[in-house]
Amino acid sequence: MVILLPLLFGISSISAEAQPRFPFGRPTPTPTPKPAPPPPSAPPVAACPQVSIAPASGRTVRDGQPVAFNANIAGGDPKVSPIINWSLSAGTIRDGQGTRRLDVDSTGSGGSADRQITADLWVGGYAAECPQIQASASVKIIPPAAKFGEFGELPPEALSTNLKALAQYLSQSPDNLYLIGYAGRTSERGYASISVRKMKDQLTVEGVATRRIVAMDGGFREQPIFEFWIVPVGAEPPRPTPTVNRNEIVYPRPTPTRKP
Repeated sequence: MVILLPLLFGISSISAEAQPRFPFGRPTPTPTPKPAPPPPSAPPVAACPQVSIAPASGRTVRDGQPVAFNANIAGGDPKVSPIINWSLSAGTIRDGQGTRRLDVDSTGSGGSADRQITADLWVGGYAAECPQIQASASVKIIPPAAKFGEFGELPPEALSTNLKALAQYLSQSPDNLYLIGYAGRTSERGYASISVRKMKDQLTVEGVATRRIVAMDGGFREQPIFEFWIVPVGAEPPRPTPTVNRNEIVYPRPTPTRKP
């Protein structure tokens, strides 16, 4: 043990002398650069749905018949419960506000200027990044036949004036005309059919197309009378409403013609 101690002491001294000496102190070690963190990822694009409307009752219906619209909402965030709001240009909502099916009462909507019901749909509840989500669809409404007027026997001048006014109206309307004539109890045989045929001929002269005029012998009433009905294409046509049974009629005897 006594022999090894000096040897160990000498080795430690040499190691200490071999270390470098720094006159201005030990330098600060340069830190190893760390990679920069990746930039934050952009938020995902909001899932916006596609919305459309399909009439469930056909594209054309008669005034008063039920109308229905179905909303189709495709895509979008499946976690969202869509907020649905409907509005109508005509008609009345019967059921379905806030749902994907809207039932509508079309009564009276045929009298609107465009003769149709337009349903507008707005869908909300999705992210603010979604554009305004809406759709619309329309159904044509056929108005019912409407009585334009009626009159009894008139002098030729007054009759002509009335028919000219009627022809002027028809020139600005796409609808057809039903002319129904009723003979009186004491009218001559064929009075109604002959009279309505003459009126139709005059309306044709005034520019109304023959195909747009329906002239009908309506039977008998107490006094002669003529009805004029405006009938849109596709509407239920009017039916004659006689008040006197044809079997009750006794035609007047024709006045004998004297020979010269």
